Amino acid sequence: MAYIGRTPTNAALTASDLADGIVTTAKIDADAVTDAKIADDVVGTEHLTANEVDTAALGADAVTGAQLADNAVNSEHYTDGSIDTAHIADNQITLDKLAGGTDGNIISYDASGDPVAIATGSDGQVLTSTGAGSPPAFEALPSSGGLVLISNTTISSTGTLDINGIFSATYQNYRVIGSNLKCATDNSDWTFQLRTSSAVQGSSYYWAGVGQRGAGSAIDDGDTNGGNFKILRNTANDTASTNFDMTLFQPNVANVSKNYSCIAGGRRNDDTGQVLTTSGFCASDTVFTGIRILVGAGQVTAGNILVFGIKDS
Repeated sequence: MAYIGRTPTNAALTASDLADGIVTTAKIDADAVTDAKIADDVVGTEHLTANEVDTAALGADAVTGAQLADNAVNSEHYTDGSIDTAHIADNQITLDKLAGGTDGNIISYDASGDPVAIATGSDGQVLTSTGAGSPPAFEALPSSGGLVLISNTTISSTGTLDINGIFSATYQNYRVIGSNLKCATDNSDWTFQLRTSSAVQGSSYYWAGVGQRGAGSAIDDGDTNGGNFKILRNTANDTASTNFDMTLFQPNVANVSKNYSCIAGGRRNDDTGQVLTTSGFCASDTVFTGIRILVGAGQVTAGNILVFGIKDS
């Protein structure tokens, strides 16, 4: 380039050579402005386009709770296993939040302290400790002594009361309880006999009894090779009731004598009270299955008879 006069000296432009505001966006080359050219604290939210700040632009631990909008964190933002006990407030987990299980199962803990489900037990089983280091379990009750109801007979009106099929090999001994027994004929004796399904034992009864009636009169009674066992004597008719509690020993066992003991009480025909305790045996090897209850020559008009098997301990 030709110049008139002296050729100008080459020199770089400095900031003082540029008027304020003379450099426009068009004059700045792409990627020419580096972070060193940006003053501190001058980039605000208005300078950022939507979705411009990505994960790489955020420093570690840079996002605090203040930067999160309310209700912005949802289940998809949690990593598996990130919520531990410290994050859960007391009394916040309800039944609705528990995982479903099997009907009847119970939650316990194993030797490591971890929760385990105890399998549902069967009807009649009870929850039982299995000792330290293992969860409890449902188990059957251990065999122990006790009474098992076999028969419950309510009496309306009958001449003789036969209760059969109550003795078996399941139990050796039995308890028979009679309550509110009434009869049609005054001055009647309550007695009973052993029987099988087809016949009644009518002999070989040996028994003795002692008791008291009224204000001190003793009762002394008994029989040898008689036709029945005595429960209570000289009772009143159906204006009063007789009650007894009897134990029968091995009535269903062959080749042994059949023993019994009984305590009975009620109203006598002379309007005094009485109590009689009897005990004895039937000298028969027969395997008996039931009893027959009689009251003199009259009718049994009311009452209830319960028969229990006595469990061995």
